[in-house]
Amino acid sequence: MKIQKIIRKLSDCYLSLPEEAMQTKEISEFTILRLSSVFQADTAYIGNLSDLPKDFPTDTPLFCIQDCDALVDSYTCLTLLPNGLDLLDLSGKISSILAHENRLIEHMHTLISALYSNKGLQYLTNEASRIFGNPVIIVDAGYKLLAMCQAPIPSRPDIEQQRNLGYILDNNIESMKKSNLYELTRMALTPYYSRDPETNDCWITAFVYVHGIEFAQVSVMELDRKFTDIDFELVQFLCELVSVELQKNDFYNCNQGMMHSFLLSELLTGELNDANVIAMRLAHLEWTLTPYLRVLTLTDLKNGFFDGKVQLVAQHMIQLLPDSRWIVYQGRIVFLISLVDSSCKIIAEDKRILEFLQVNGLTASLSDCFSHLTFLRKYYKQCLTAIEIGFQLNSNKPVYMYEDYLCEHIGKIISEQNDLADFCHPVIQKLIAYDNAHKTSLLSTLEAYLQYVDTPNIAAKTLFIHRNTLFYRINRIRELFEIDLSDGDIRLKLQMTLHFLKLKTQRGDPKDQSIEG
Repeated sequence: MKIQKIIRKLSDCYLSLPEEAMQTKEISEFTILRLSSVFQADTAYIGNLSDLPKDFPTDTPLFCIQDCDALVDSYTCLTLLPNGLDLLDLSGKISSILAHENRLIEHMHTLISALYSNKGLQYLTNEASRIFGNPVIIVDAGYKLLAMCQAPIPSRPDIEQQRNLGYILDNNIESMKKSNLYELTRMALTPYYSRDPETNDCWITAFVYVHGIEFAQVSVMELDRKFTDIDFELVQFLCELVSVELQKNDFYNCNQGMMHSFLLSELLTGELNDANVIAMRLAHLEWTLTPYLRVLTLTDLKNGFFDGKVQLVAQHMIQLLPDSRWIVYQGRIVFLISLVDSSCKIIAEDKRILEFLQVNGLTASLSDCFSHLTFLRKYYKQCLTAIEIGFQLNSNKPVYMYEDYLCEHIGKIISEQNDLADFCHPVIQKLIAYDNAHKTSLLSTLEAYLQYVDTPNIAAKTLFIHRNTLFYRINRIRELFEIDLSDGDIRLKLQMTLHFLKLKTQRGDPKDQSIEG
């Protein structure tokens, strides 16, 4: 559960909050803070400020009552609470919040099970009605009844009439329009609570979207049980599952990857980042992942993708990368690949994949290796960066790997706020000037040497020169510019400068290799 969610439910009983970035931190349990407490990951600590152990990491999730004037500026994940607050009462509140969250996750699991059972929308609606303890009604944009709870609603004979008719009654449609129910729900952007002025019944209403189009409406009636906070979150989640159910067709019924795609979609959009929920979803899908994950994106830079082509491309790639799942996201085919080790050779050097990309005019980008799905969105962004920078530097490559453009990415970030020349080693500019004046190739020699510092034979081979010629040129560079190439820090600065130089060349005149501002 996110720390910010606990803070939000604690209302206004706090003096200061954690840093904004820390508020998204996930915790799975809490414990009372003691001077003898031992730090544990994924745990929040509740207690008095005076009981804070000195050896705790500064980013430990803490909820502390200010019973002393200790300095707390270094603690980035501390929620400071007013002195006089009862520790037992605070513990009870947070315990209740976590219990509600666990109940929410349990209900989500039940709804997902109903969706994966492939028993249809009515079965999903029945399960939702049982969980809410209240009637659930789903209608489409044309007011046609798609599904509703099985149990009758004696207090509302008009709703029972709608069950038999299969459509919403004209009187009820007019009532909803008169109260601007749909407009208010759209404006709320979240499940909307309202009271019917004519019947005095209370409802939670939310829309179901399919490919961004308003397709249906889910309504839950407050009849047998009073609504709680988790009902609103459950209604939102139910809308997403209804969207998936409505999109099923013969292809999806035969392809269980649809369920995996739904999970990938939530991860890519950032809607899902709770590690516990992700683990639960993976277990239910019986989807076992290795610790070596990568994101691969495919893009048709010239023609774009259309539905038929997407299916053909994805199915062919699945044959080449069997331990992968895919989704179409932001105009790209995005694959999550589960590998046996951290090497990227299986992709970057697979002749079958490279040939398929080249023949079909496709461009791929590959992220670094990662180990947990909570980071999927971040590594997807790596793919976007790799293809953006890589395509500008070399537009003919079939695969752009982020690891090849890390330094250029650093330079790009720096250049947005500073002059890139300020971060470059001055020897490189001198080398460029010397090469121009004497028609030599010392700069390219240095670049190859730095790239293969432990394998000079390879460096010489890339330059098409003899190994002795390589050593002669490197010694010449040492003498001319009085630089110690045995120093790792200096070699790093020189290599970073060469990467920054590529950025400056790409953004300006290709003939201009100057690193001066």
